[in-house]
Amino acid sequence: MTLIPTSDLTAKVSSVLGREVKAYGKQFLFDGSDETCWNSDQGTPQWIAVQFVKDMAVTRFEIQFQGGFAAKNICLQRTSVDAGVAKVETIKTYYPDDINAIQTFLFPDSPLMTDNLKFLFPESTDMFGRIIVYRLNLYQDS
Repeated sequence: MTLIPTSDLTAKVSSVLGREVKAYGKQFLFDGSDETCWNSDQGTPQWIAVQFVKDMAVTRFEIQFQGGFAAKNICLQRTSVDAGVAKVETIKTYYPDDINAIQTFLFPDSPLMTDNLKFLFPESTDMFGRIIVYRLNLYQDS
């Protein structure tokens, strides 16, 4: 398995704390630094949407939250288009721990061929619904 390089994806996020994109924006999800993070604004749900440059054989993901600002669950979704109509498919729901450590989750029926993923966070451990993610790593079959 190999890490999908950031040059092969683009990301969108639901919100950024106080609109401080330079301090807490989506670019920090994939920079590998322990000093930076994406910090959502308050409210639920929050989400991260990833678009790949082509179909990828995705096998797993790693995510690192800040304890106290973690998702209670992660609803992994993807969108497909059938006869011009977009259809959202839920792949699996994961239940991460409310900790600072990197957590690894495997995809069911791995690998999953897709050109997009959405990590939907319906609830947060933070009472205001904020989510803080230090890293999001996506892996593919090599």
